Amino acid sequence: MSTKQQTLSWLAELPEDLPAWRELYDDARLLRDIAVAEEDVRTGRVKSVAEVRQIMEEKRALRRSKSA
Repeated sequence: MSTKQQTLSWLAELPEDLPAWRELYDDARLLRDIAVAEEDVRTGRVKSVAEVRQIMEEKRALRRSKSA
């Protein structure tokens, strides 16, 4: 049995109302998000701080112009 299969088997045995489910969910989500971010870095899908600031400034300006 693979590690994944064994882990899923153990998780299936846990009661539904176990408070640790939220922690397990949060940990799994964090690991998934880190893996996605690492893939973005590997493939060059990143932006510099200056680029992000420029994008955010453009969005703020657009919001300001719509609300005026």
